[in-house]
Amino acid sequence: MKPKNKPLPAPIAVIDVGTHKTVALVGQLIDGKARMLSYSERRTDGVVKGTVTDLEKLQRCVHEVVNDVERGAGRALDEIYLSMSGPAAEGERVKGIISVPAADGRVTRQDLQDAVASAKRLEPPAGRATILYMRQPTILDNRPVGNPVGMTGRRLEVLFWRVTMDEANLRLRVGMVNAMSMMLRDFILASHAAACAVATEAEKQGGVLLIDMGAGTTDWILYYKEHILCAGSIPVGGEHLTNDLSVALRVSRETAEDLKQRFASAVHRDTDLNQTIWKDGDRGLGDQQFNRGTITKVSSLRYQETLDFVRKDVLRQLDQIFPDHPTKLDQHLLPSGVILTGGSANLQDAAEAVQLVLGLPARVGVPAFEVESFRKPEYAGVVGMMTAAITDAPPPVRRPGGFLATLRDLFRF
Repeated sequence: MKPKNKPLPAPIAVIDVGTHKTVALVGQLIDGKARMLSYSERRTDGVVKGTVTDLEKLQRCVHEVVNDVERGAGRALDEIYLSMSGPAAEGERVKGIISVPAADGRVTRQDLQDAVASAKRLEPPAGRATILYMRQPTILDNRPVGNPVGMTGRRLEVLFWRVTMDEANLRLRVGMVNAMSMMLRDFILASHAAACAVATEAEKQGGVLLIDMGAGTTDWILYYKEHILCAGSIPVGGEHLTNDLSVALRVSRETAEDLKQRFASAVHRDTDLNQTIWKDGDRGLGDQQFNRGTITKVSSLRYQETLDFVRKDVLRQLDQIFPDHPTKLDQHLLPSGVILTGGSANLQDAAEAVQLVLGLPARVGVPAFEVESFRKPEYAGVVGMMTAAITDAPPPVRRPGGFLATLRDLFRF
């Protein structure tokens, strides 16, 4: 008697909505390995600096990539994971504290659950809804522990990095997915997704800062002792650099973008002033010439200023977490340095600029992926979303349809 073939697990679909482009991937876990079934990429409409400004345009864009990947996968999708980034997503540290009730101070599983419940009872700011709880170290009598169950102590603290979103923005995104007769399975923080694609466990354990510089926003996330310590977003990205070049050189944005990709740098050098470049390269009628020093001066100023914004934002959040212990961004805190992802990580000398501004070693993160065209820093987010969805996704829980039921799924009620 032939053994029955086990049914393959349902496909997992992820959509990364950026300011510049929207990318969708559909994969499936086969024999313990993720296999890509289809993908699609479209120019994003209706999003500025990570904020939805025209819902109808964004819906059309997302609907198009969903149609593309469904055709490629040969089946309709029931649910998707959606990226979350930009100023719409805000993070803060929350903690649940309990006194261990046992006479001998031994921590039980119930004690741990009570501490978790205590942290999640804290209400988010008015008008915002909690989307994600990302686990941070557990503290027992002022010392970090992995699993406190069975250990002895008197004061148990459970820490989370809580991500919230404006309620109106949340309803907009959930409604957009429901309008396509699909369920929004969960949000995935874009910076965490990028880290899943390019940061090793050893780097996260030691301490690493990932900076994902996209077109409209620059998201960052800091790992320490393998946990997310804090994360944030700056409403500045590669498009601002393009705009600066457009104004300084008095050219169209399209020409400025082309010059940026070919000749700009994150570091200005005096030798650049001696270089004359041509837009088309043929020096024919209508071709334009520029001084490369002007281009690198403009691009490096904006790029390094953006990195400095990130540096200040990281230090601000660290000061809030450790008000009595001033922290520095150095190799003691971040021995693994900085990883750059996003489209702007392709800028020449990007890693060197990080070393100049932050004083830390840096590298450009390139995801390992079966499709060669996705082995670029700008695809770290969507590749990492697939990794996070496959490794972290719990079995699906079906509930009756409707917006309220979807919110229950999202908030894990």
